[in-house]
Amino acid sequence: MQPRPGFSQRSRGMTIVEMLAVVGVLAVLLAVLLPALSLARRNALWGTSQANLRQVGQLLILYAGDNRDAVVPTAFDYRGLPSPGKPRSSSPPGLTPPVGELNVGTWTDILWTTGNFGPVASTKEDTSTAQWDYRFDSPDAALYATGWDGTNPFRAAEVLDKPTEGSAPTPFGTGTTLEEKGDPGYFAGNPFFDARPSSTYTGKFWTLGQIKRPEASMYCADSSIGELFGFTEPTISPNNTTANLAGVEWRYSGKNVLMLFLDGHVDTVSEFGSLYELEKDLGVRVLDLDKNRYFVNP
Repeated sequence: MQPRPGFSQRSRGMTIVEMLAVVGVLAVLLAVLLPALSLARRNALWGTSQANLRQVGQLLILYAGDNRDAVVPTAFDYRGLPSPGKPRSSSPPGLTPPVGELNVGTWTDILWTTGNFGPVASTKEDTSTAQWDYRFDSPDAALYATGWDGTNPFRAAEVLDKPTEGSAPTPFGTGTTLEEKGDPGYFAGNPFFDARPSSTYTGKFWTLGQIKRPEASMYCADSSIGELFGFTEPTISPNNTTANLAGVEWRYSGKNVLMLFLDGHVDTVSEFGSLYELEKDLGVRVLDLDKNRYFVNP
């Protein structure tokens, strides 16, 4: 049947009920998709952090091959040596680093120098004066404060979530500052490899040949405190089963932390409450790595 001349057919609009139904469907889809997208994003960050730690592991092996099997110290103080070496040296000459002192630094500075990653942008705004160029100094909090977003394999892809509100990242201060929240998360080194003369643990340099189980020996992990872990208690002994690493940040889904081991492999480790639990239940070594075990009954 043909419509009469002059008669127009109008399309029917959506009713309120139909609109509410569409909104409800969209809300359900968003509720399903958003957690999945968030999980995918966090997994991507986790994967990038893993890749960064694997690169650190490769640099550790490269350094050992060039330095008579030496393990990179996780902290150093070369101020008393006649030839302190390149890491944390003045660059250009006559300047002092934005964070810390000359010839005092961490594993990141040694490996940054070993890998020839620098120099990068300066922290000084006045370009007419000499600038600190990070040739022998890894990117630090002062550089990130300028908005620098360059590549740094010695930081996590996931951001620092819980800064310790200290004076400066370890070992230059008591811990990360509140202003650093949102910067790339730190990886901190094992205090066992702290070679500073003032070290509360060993104050020694180590070689790979001295380590009993490199595949179980933690070198560094996700940190909220800076580039060097501390201990939760001043006295550490095989009879102390409550002491723990200070500054571990469980920044991945399920309260997990990424760890790099001395043989170069990276693993995801679940939350632990003490060094004893870490060694006994999870098989991760932190102290007395030149011996078969640290705790009497691990």
